[in-house]
Amino acid sequence: MRKEMNEVRSHIEKFFILLKNYPDSVDSTFIYVRFLRSFLRGNTQKDVLPAIEIMTLLKEHKPVVFQTMKKLSEKDNMLAFLTGLSMNIQEAENKLQAIFENKNEK
Repeated sequence: MRKEMNEVRSHIEKFFILLKNYPDSVDSTFIYVRFLRSFLRGNTQKDVLPAIEIMTLLKEHKPVVFQTMKKLSEKDNMLAFLTGLSMNIQEAENKLQAIFENKNEK
């Protein structure tokens, strides 16, 4: 269980780094798509991945990337599903930060 949570934390850290280092442009879209595929592929645990939270932050902080993913989702079921996910931005930020800081594992 601890190994899986460390893996989730590692993915969240990578996501925060991507948000900070890659611009909101069409050219950055495939970097985020690659991250999402890796994020979902690495899930071997029983816990729920914070995919809704990640997609909510992506939509808020990188709207051009998100809209490009929306266009790509016409031919990609995974992206179609992910781009349909959304929640309150503040709750999403709080949950990801809590997981990353190891304050709340569920």
